[in-house]
Amino acid sequence: MMEKSKYTSKKIRLYDLLRWRFDVLFSKKGADDCKKMTVIKESVAPQPNVALWLGHATLWANMNGLNIIIDPLFDNIPFYKRHTELPISKKKIRADIVLITHSHYDHFDMPSIKFLIKQNPNLTIVAPKGFRRYFKKYKNLTELDWWEAYRIKDVTITFVPSLHWSNRYLLDKNRTLWGGFVVNNDQCSFYHSGDTAYGEQFAEIGKRFKIGDAFLPIGAYKPEYIMRHNHLDPQEALAACADLGVQRFIPVHYGTFKLSDESLCEPLEWLEKLLQEQKYPFATLPFAIGEAIYLSKISTLKST
Repeated sequence: MMEKSKYTSKKIRLYDLLRWRFDVLFSKKGADDCKKMTVIKESVAPQPNVALWLGHATLWANMNGLNIIIDPLFDNIPFYKRHTELPISKKKIRADIVLITHSHYDHFDMPSIKFLIKQNPNLTIVAPKGFRRYFKKYKNLTELDWWEAYRIKDVTITFVPSLHWSNRYLLDKNRTLWGGFVVNNDQCSFYHSGDTAYGEQFAEIGKRFKIGDAFLPIGAYKPEYIMRHNHLDPQEALAACADLGVQRFIPVHYGTFKLSDESLCEPLEWLEKLLQEQKYPFATLPFAIGEAIYLSKISTLKST
């Protein structure tokens, strides 16, 4: 088991888990009345320094001609179905590098990764320390500890901590690390946090890197007595961006899977309300699933 650290989420009490499931079982809430998320159909891969959101936490970016996919997830996962379709046929998705933030099923989807390996035989996988247990026969795997970096074609990929935890099976809790990635070249730098609660890691990352775009989660925050230990809500995501000192905030991790008690569209509605009530020292760009955006131009590394 990985050593418990300040980046390990607080353990959820069995009482709270049972309380949540009991509340859900006997809730009188109707079906999710959220309007369907906008999906923009795409037919081509991103151009250099462009990122494309494929839904949930899946981001497809191009840097220096490298196709980088973070947490690829193309279909349903155990016990949860997609509420928004993939914006591009998975047969058209090309990947040189796959980055995996942690081992939970909605971020580490083995069928999607096997599909990408079949489509891209020279695929490189960059994953947290301990992930060799899931890829015993795959040679092209690089494991990173927190703050370690992998460099290819003048692109630097740094694995940074998040406040979360990991498990895949019943008896492998925290046997792999969890975190996010800062990816930069000589023009752009972006940060994808993976799953995380609000914590001091954001200020630490902000001290080490000058980040143009932060792709942060805003969904899966209810019930608060459970989810606040593992995920961000929209208000916390805005606070995290202030700690990071980012140039632009792009919300993800909502609208695709109903993993918690809030409606699919509530996170974005709450975020838009917060943005109307207060000004922040960074831009915020909610974008549609399948929408392509140019990454912010910025000088990248502050310090090491």
